[in-house]
Amino acid sequence: MSLGIKPFERGLHDLGTGGYAWMQPDGGWGWSNAGMMRLAPGLGEVGEFLQYCFSDFDFENIRQTLPTRTFEETLKIQCGDKDVTLKQVGPCHTRGDILVHVPEDKLMFTGDILFIEGHPILWAGPSGNWIDACDYILGLDLETIVPGHGPITDHRGVRAVRDYLVYVRDEARKRFDAGIPVYDAAMDISMTDYDAWGDGERIVVNVATLYREFGDAESPTSPVELFAMMAQAHKARRR
Repeated sequence: MSLGIKPFERGLHDLGTGGYAWMQPDGGWGWSNAGMMRLAPGLGEVGEFLQYCFSDFDFENIRQTLPTRTFEETLKIQCGDKDVTLKQVGPCHTRGDILVHVPEDKLMFTGDILFIEGHPILWAGPSGNWIDACDYILGLDLETIVPGHGPITDHRGVRAVRDYLVYVRDEARKRFDAGIPVYDAAMDISMTDYDAWGDGERIVVNVATLYREFGDAESPTSPVELFAMMAQAHKARRR
């Protein structure tokens, strides 16, 4: 059953409250990987996997825009006639995860706290922060939730991501305690309940980050090494 509440189509979506969301169906991968793509031609199978992930994107003429304002914990701002609350919940997916809440409209933009109908990817962690962020969202009166990836959703999508994170954390812990290496542990975890979700190879990064969380200082952190493991998992799952 789909977790989306609106068609997942490229373009500007009227949320019906004076708010809008630009949706970019992208196979689950985002725009932050221009540097990796420049390396792709010389990376063999890893490069082929990078091309698979990112070939639909145009990374030319991208200019990095640095923030002009920072905050910690919460920041309340006015956007037109709307009161907007920004809440810091990271590090989770990355170090700077922020939720954008428009209380009057019962609307939230979650950024990459939510991957709907696709495997989330735990680059930073700890997993507990991400689970807490989901619990925080679930405690709010919301009707429309715009994720970082996937279709516009509601509380059902949040619960699905939370359940995934708890499940993967608990299963990874069992295999960590049993001394199973990262890649083997990731491939051993049953993903039957998530077979319909995209980008299943991300389980490898999630387990690697969880192993570091559990105390394994040797768990891989290099993006190239992690993409190599995902490429291996992607190839194995396609057989």
